[in-house]
Amino acid sequence: MTVSDDIATLARWMAADFSNQQQAFDNPPLFAHVRACLRPLSLDNFGGVSFYLEQAYQYDLNRPYRTRVLRIKPEAEADAKSLIIENYAIEQAEEFFGASRDPQRLSTLTPERLERLCGCNFVVVRQDNGFEGVVEPGNNCRVERNGQSTYLDSRFEISEHHFRTLDRGRNLDTGERVWGSVAGAFEFERVTSFAHELRL
Repeated sequence: MTVSDDIATLARWMAADFSNQQQAFDNPPLFAHVRACLRPLSLDNFGGVSFYLEQAYQYDLNRPYRTRVLRIKPEAEADAKSLIIENYAIEQAEEFFGASRDPQRLSTLTPERLERLCGCNFVVVRQDNGFEGVVEPGNNCRVERNGQSTYLDSRFEISEHHFRTLDRGRNLDTGERVWGSVAGAFEFERVTSFAHELRL
């Protein structure tokens, strides 16, 4: 497969509303019921394939605890076989809360409202049946949580039928876990696909 084929495949698999309902029902003390919704964007002059991401608890979908814009692009090296997913924060993100399931509201989201999060790219590699991504090396993706500065340790696996994520914040000096799952990865299944909305 070519890099462009990989981007198209990854984008189609990412473009969905995901739920870990079964995992939450099976292990209620360890996992909350979470939704991760990745809605394709058509941002002019932004380039690449991009998504608006919302992660929220099932009981409060219109108040997500994480919003981002993600952009997939090839690795800069000409012979590289990996892809890069860039992470962007959104200025006044609360204006878009709930928009992953109301895409008309995303028409006012412009590149000028996005801020690149340095050190927070994901390096994504094709595997036999899917893709694996991990935050770029260097421990430079900083996250403030409860007044404490941490670095993000994050990885995901995605295939045609499954999506698994593991996010943790670690102490800048010791590397010890400060926040994030203690019970392992979140196991998501697709609720709705938005692949037909992609411009590929």
